[in-house]
Amino acid sequence: MLSANYTISVEVGIDKTLSDVSMSDEGYGFSADLTDCYKLLCNYLALNSMRLTLFISIIAVVLVLSGIGCNVPTVPSQQSASPPVIETASTDLTITIGSLNNLVIEPLLGVNIGPIPSGTDPRNADLTTAYKEIGVTLIRTHDYYGALDMSLLYPDRTKDPSDPRSYNFASSDETWKAIIDGGFEPYFRLGDSWNDAKPPANALERSNWVKAAIEVLRHYRTGRWNGFNTSFRYVEIWNEPDNQQFWSKPHTPLEYFQLYHEAAVAIKQQFPGVMVGGPAVTQAAAMTPQGKKWTQDFLDFVRQKNAPLDFFSWHMYSNSPQEYAEAANFYRSLLDARGFTQTTIHITEWNTDIKRGADDSPEALALRTGSRGAAILTAAWIELQHNDVEVSTIYRGPDPDIKAPTFYGLFYADGRPKRSALAFSLWSKMTLYPQQVSISAPSYPSLWMLAGQNDAGNVALIIANTGDKPVSVGISFADQRRINKISLYRVSDASDEIQTSTLNSPIFELDAYSVQLMTFE
Repeated sequence: MLSANYTISVEVGIDKTLSDVSMSDEGYGFSADLTDCYKLLCNYLALNSMRLTLFISIIAVVLVLSGIGCNVPTVPSQQSASPPVIETASTDLTITIGSLNNLVIEPLLGVNIGPIPSGTDPRNADLTTAYKEIGVTLIRTHDYYGALDMSLLYPDRTKDPSDPRSYNFASSDETWKAIIDGGFEPYFRLGDSWNDAKPPANALERSNWVKAAIEVLRHYRTGRWNGFNTSFRYVEIWNEPDNQQFWSKPHTPLEYFQLYHEAAVAIKQQFPGVMVGGPAVTQAAAMTPQGKKWTQDFLDFVRQKNAPLDFFSWHMYSNSPQEYAEAANFYRSLLDARGFTQTTIHITEWNTDIKRGADDSPEALALRTGSRGAAILTAAWIELQHNDVEVSTIYRGPDPDIKAPTFYGLFYADGRPKRSALAFSLWSKMTLYPQQVSISAPSYPSLWMLAGQNDAGNVALIIANTGDKPVSVGISFADQRRINKISLYRVSDASDEIQTSTLNSPIFELDAYSVQLMTFE
């Protein structure tokens, strides 16, 4: 429909002539519909073909005066698919979505602990429903501060590991049951939590620990001693052995290497279908000379002993998405150089970094509860997708105390989602478009993006803006496809919930510190 302020009055009838054409000079517009003009023309021709020249002349004059006579827009037909026109001059950048690139978007949707309430406050929430709503699939069994820790399951390492009386399964079974009843897959961290990590004191304790670990896995995998029959895929041996909190002096790195070797061999012998790995190192293992040496020494020992290493696990707490990419590339290069080309990469703890534990400053709140943190985590998640990471378990699901809002949780202790949890739900939605699609866009330092396509051919695009300024963006498709609907999902400080809308144009603004996901149908 052409819209303007000119008016045309045409009277055509059996005994009437083209009697009146009137124009208003307010606004230089045109209010007639081209379809109406066509009908008028047909009626007029049916009356008197002699008047055709006059009618066409009048219509031409009107179109010329209205400024559109030579520029009538074309409505796309069902057969010819033309994308919306993007006026790039009005945007900071244009993103062109291209073709499939033969890569997949991995379901990196794991967390540490949960869904049972964390902490000691009875008002703290069970997160089973909340986890399902945001799309959690995998739960790493770390930092329950008791349950599923070897220091609780097998507390006395001098006792006979073949005797069921040497074990304490009660609270661990309750926690395990909550995981599997919720429909989540356990990621078995075989070790201890932050508060009670105890390395084996000597060779005898190490031998008993390995034997006890096998019995614990049997309890949860094959039903031993009234246990469970859960087909979990992953067993990770220990947590952060390069951190004195978990592997204290005078224990040495070599002692951990020996524990890993003995445990990994025993686990693969008893459960050949289980993927075994570790060592769940801190970010120092990729970022400091001492940490890099520790990592290299570990891999050299494993290679020398020909020990199983199905996956290599590592941790990262950083506000730089690029550091996640650099660490993943560092570990990949070390593994490949030593022949571990089939060893996959798992990141089993990660989050933003607030430097101090108890910090309620505006900066810390922005990183742990606000959209700034959500944007950084989303950018990091995108980098994990781009850098060969197979499994991710963010640290962590719940906060332990409502008075600790800047703890690591995706959720406050009372179960309310932080904006990082809202962003996590967009990650989950993005995995429904698992075929990666190439993107072409000018370099923009604060933007991180990922596109995917589903089996129906529909496309999704997730973008994180980690910068403090909004960015205007236009979207185009290299294949010139017809787009009937654009849905937008936004996480920002403007709302405690995901904001949804339908776009009329492929041009939009990314808020500062925000995450946006668009679907194109």
